[in-house]
Amino acid sequence: MNKKYFLIAGALLLLLLAWSFYKYNKPHTGTTGISADYTLTAADIFSSFQKDEAAANKKFLGKVVEVKGVISDMQSGTGNNSILLEASAEGGVNCSFSTGSGPFPRQLKKGNIVSIKGRCTGFLMDVNLVDCVVGE
Repeated sequence: MNKKYFLIAGALLLLLLAWSFYKYNKPHTGTTGISADYTLTAADIFSSFQKDEAAANKKFLGKVVEVKGVISDMQSGTGNNSILLEASAEGGVNCSFSTGSGPFPRQLKKGNIVSIKGRCTGFLMDVNLVDCVVGE
């Protein structure tokens, strides 16, 4: 009887280890090639979060969103690139690019109008998008 429980526990442990190994080594899925769930301006998505954050979270959180706006700031660092799109005097849309996305294309400069697609992770002074790609 005890052997039976040890065999079942061992099998469950092996199954859990195999699942963990699969999840850990699963390749990262970005937003390239995925169609956007919503397409709107930076001002529109920012005002949605500013008016009713709970409703905007239900609508946009975890969804792929394509946002169009004016570049107000660009930051490029080691493996960490981001663009801030102007939305209002209170804030904007912070677009973070995946590690290894390389330098920004040369045509991107402050003041340019650009369309960026990314996954919405919520609102913290700015609307935050991750895994971003510049206008496909």
